[in-house]
Amino acid sequence: MAKVSAPFEITGTLDDLTFYKSSDQNLVRTKGKPGITKEQFATSEIFIPIKKHGIEYGYCSFKSRVFRLLAKQFYDRAKEVSFAGRVNKLLFEILEEDTLNQRGERKLEIGLQIPDLDEILLHFEGNKLRPLDKVCYKNITFDWHENTINLSSINVESDINWPEIEANRIHFQLAIANWNCKEDIFENHYSNEIILERSNAESLLAFQLDKLQTKDLWIAFLFIGFSNKERRKIKPLHKKWNTTTIIGIHNFTIK
Repeated sequence: MAKVSAPFEITGTLDDLTFYKSSDQNLVRTKGKPGITKEQFATSEIFIPIKKHGIEYGYCSFKSRVFRLLAKQFYDRAKEVSFAGRVNKLLFEILEEDTLNQRGERKLEIGLQIPDLDEILLHFEGNKLRPLDKVCYKNITFDWHENTINLSSINVESDINWPEIEANRIHFQLAIANWNCKEDIFENHYSNEIILERSNAESLLAFQLDKLQTKDLWIAFLFIGFSNKERRKIKPLHKKWNTTTIIGIHNFTIK
């Protein structure tokens, strides 16, 4: 940027030079170079990888709408601001497992057919600030034959990492869902909610949960939340203290 020394004020454009006044100074600068035009972006081969990535990521974003509904009641009570973006990223990681179609045309339902899908989906958190292994010290898995978790009881004082703010009750609930990714449909069921007071005693975890009738991809979710009860008033803690975690999958899509 250059200053103009003249006995008169100059404004306007001359070739590539633009004259203007700022803070009682006469200044001059060259015109900025234009960016990429729409025509260049549409026709240049340089941008093909970017466009293919955009197509696939947009496709995953569309598919994520149904994925977030699989356990919506839980995610409404346990998630943080990055949740939607992390779901998109999760589904894109699965999409990349499709080796049958070329980039830009890959399909999520093909990626879901890999044998080691559990390495991607298991332990996905609605709230990454409170992952399950930081909330519960017990190893929790889902048994599809029994339609429940591997724990029949728990000591909520010694087995749970309680929030830093005041809470005296803990909430447990299960959900299972069948996800038909290709057709964008699902079936889900929620168990009874078990509410336990904070105490140093072993408490039973007796869940009742209907079985799924459709068979595509089964996903099991665990919700753990906290609340504080004073006399007759119950105040649920903010969702940042709760956790919703995928604890089991059963894949019928493998061919």
